[in-house]
Amino acid sequence: MHAHKMTVTVPESRELTLTLPSDVPTGEVEIIVLSPLAREVARPRRHTLQELFDARLTPPAGVGPVTLADIEKAIAEGATGRGGV
Repeated sequence: MHAHKMTVTVPESRELTLTLPSDVPTGEVEIIVLSPLAREVARPRRHTLQELFDARLTPPAGVGPVTLADIEKAIAEGATGRGGV
């Protein structure tokens, strides 16, 4: 297996022409494109516990608030096998 790394600037057209080194054998190859966004996704930012507590989350449409009683009931039903999980 050969690996060659190149850094290029992607133009507005998003089209690249690639000339490989002569030591790359002819035939089928696999090309992988890594963008800065892909690197960010690979290393997500870690949040502190306080940031998680302070977060203002909005539930999806149609989902109402969940109470502690709802959570306890779901845990109890799951433990006895009556839950819909």
